[in-house]
Parts: sequence; C-alpha cells; structure tokens
Amino acid sequence: MIFTRITTIVAWIVLVGSAMRILTGVGIAAEILGPYEETLRRYGGGATTSGEIIDHAVHGLFIALALGTMTEISKHFRG
Repeated sequence: MIFTRITTIVAWIVLVGSAMRILTGVGIAAEILGPYEETLRRYGGGATTSGEIIDHAVHGLFIALALGTMTEISKHFRG
C-alpha cells in the first residue's frame, strides 16, 4: 500500500519533469528562449543538441507511463 502511493508520486514527478524537459528542448530548438548555443549551454545540462534533451525526456516519459501502469495494476490487485 505504501509502495503504491510512493510509486504514484514518483510517476507524477517524472511525468511533469519530462514534460518540462520536452518543452525546454523545443524552446531551445525554436530559439524561443534565446540564441541556440547560449540557451543550450544554459539550460541544456551538458547536452550537445536540443534533440538529445528531447530524446532523454521522452525516455523519462515512457518510464513515467510504465510506473503509472504498474501503480494502476497494484491498485487493482489491492482491491
């Protein structure tokens, strides 16, 4: 029961964080946040391209979906 709640919280945190990273990557690529190289250095977190930022964020999104699915299965079996 406690692990189900913890996993739900973690899944939401990863989901929101991944969505924010995707928006950051798109903002860098579209140069909404400023010149490409400058904003990539500032907000990229060591990434070499904005596509790399988006790629890692999509992986995080899939992890959040998997955690959420496992949480729903756990809630179903708990009753």
